[in-house]
This record gives sequence, C-alpha cells and structure tokens, in this order.
Amino acid sequence: MAPTMLDVAALAGVSAKTVSRVVNGEPGVAPSTRERVMEAIARTRFSRDPAARSLRTGRSGTIGLAVPELSQPFFAEIADRIATRAGEHGLSVVLGVTGELGEGEGAFLTDHPELDGTILYWQGLSARALSELARAHPLVVLGEREHEEVDRVTMDNAGGIGLVVAHLAALGRRRVAVLGAPDPRVWTHAAGRTRMAAFRRAMAAHDLEVDERMLIVSTEWRRRDGALAARRLLDQDLPFDAVVAFNDGLALGALHELAAAGVQVPEDAAVTGFDNLESSRYANPSLTTVSPRLSAYATDAVRLLLERIDRPDAPVRTVVEDVTLLPRDSSIGGGAP
Repeated sequence: MAPTMLDVAALAGVSAKTVSRVVNGEPGVAPSTRERVMEAIARTRFSRDPAARSLRTGRSGTIGLAVPELSQPFFAEIADRIATRAGEHGLSVVLGVTGELGEGEGAFLTDHPELDGTILYWQGLSARALSELARAHPLVVLGEREHEEVDRVTMDNAGGIGLVVAHLAALGRRRVAVLGAPDPRVWTHAAGRTRMAAFRRAMAAHDLEVDERMLIVSTEWRRRDGALAARRLLDQDLPFDAVVAFNDGLALGALHELAAAGVQVPEDAAVTGFDNLESSRYANPSLTTVSPRLSAYATDAVRLLLERIDRPDAPVRTVVEDVTLLPRDSSIGGGAP
C-alpha cells in the first residue's frame, strides 16, 4: 500500500494536519517540526503527486464519494468528514450527487473507471446491480439497506430509537407522536422503515400504546417537511406530550411550528431528533438527539475501502456504529440536570 499522510505523521510524531500544512507550504509550522516532517516524507517516499503515485503503485490516488444530495445537512456533514479522512491518507475525492432516490448511482460508478474505489450512500440501485458493480470496482456502501456481498457502514438505528423511547418513558411521557413515518404505498427512506419498526418495539417494551393517528407520514425529511408534519399533527387536535422525529431536520422544523402554535417545549411536549447535526445544538431550545458518531462513521468507511482496494477477495464486512443519546433542552429543559 502506498504511504499516506498518516504514515508520515506517525514517523514524524505530529498530526496529519501538520503534515498537510508542510506538504502544501502553509505557514504556522515550527522550523524544527517542518524538518522532521520533510525527513519522514523522504523516508516513507510519500508523494501527493498523482502522476508519480500512479506510476509507482498503478493507482490514481483518487476515490469516489457519492451521496443522494448536499442540501440535506446530514449528507453534507458525512461528505465533509469522509473527504477529511481521505485527505489524511493522501487521497483525493471525486464527489457525486446521485439524487434523492439514488437514480444517478449506476451512472456515477460506471462513468468513473479511473477511481481506485468508491464510497456510496446506497439508495436506488438494485441489490443485483450493486453486486455486479462491486465485483468490478472496490466499493463500500453507507446506509440502512443490507447487502451480503458488499462492505457496508451503518448506524445502530434500532438502538438509537430505543434510547429515545426509554428517555421519554423515564420522563413520564406517554402520548408519543412520530414525524417521518414511512408510507407503504410509496418510496421512502430505508431509515424510516427501520426506525418505525424500532419505535413500535421500544414502545411495547415500555408498555406504551402506539396511537396510529399520531404516526405522521413524511417521505422527505427536511425542515419544511418537519413543519408540515407538525402542523398535520396539531390539526388532529389529539393530546400528545412527546414528538419523536426520525431525523434532526424534521425535529427542527417541528420546533418552529410548535412554537408558532403556542406549544411550549418541553413543558407541553418533549421533542427529539436523530443525527446530531451541528445546528441542533444551537436550536432554541437545543435539540435532544441521537448521535451516530459521524467521525467514526467516516473513519470506518475510508478504512474499509482502503482494505478492499488492497484485498479485493477479503471477506465482506458490515460495521454498525454505536449511537448515544444527547439529552438537551427540548426534552429535559434548561433547568434540569
């Protein structure tokens, strides 16, 4: 395997960011540190020149990263973290946007034969088509869709929803609504189906009744969809004391609509999200959410791809990232411990 920035950093005893600064001629690095890094570069024969690396290794030093959209903060944050991790390995990234339904996935994979491998947030391709493409091209998929023949990184969706319901039950909330429930008649996020099933199991485990009328369908999960879903919930005039939104976008939109309707959060209703977007921390009130540890998500995606590039015939692996619940003001209030 070609030497990476991480190899240089380990040998020089510095961070990968410091190595990047030296390689790119940026200021802010002490002369003695710069000298150590340059010596480590020489000893490892590290090169960021794609042509030189290609001649030496037969690889381009470039990987693909394909996500459904960048207007969704979740995908933008994943893309940013993966690009950073790839850079630490001395890799360049070609970014593709494949559409909310994944309609551009096949084209991205077939139109870039120069890539050493690709990380794909899998939405649209059939399992069979994905298998065929993975046999010809190192591939790691992200997301909730399962595949036995392709490396995958996902998060513990069921565990996250379980934490949310346990948290609400401990707070004495019993009339729990859902925003982002799947509609069986139309396409929906795989995460929606997974989280809905987990919600039903968790509610049963805590002897809480699921009111089907308060499972508000939304096939899209942006803030405006959360506001619309919250309005549909309010229009039913049903009593509720908690709202479980299946992602932070839905939850943030719901917070806006609930405030406009005079519903006090969390006094009248607790609200929770899922994804731990940066904006959720600064919402008013700050949003209780499930953190999927996106940094680990990105690190494992890049690691699996590099290992697949090196060992095309290695056994297929699935990594399920742990999740944690971050209780904030939207469920416990600013005065709670």
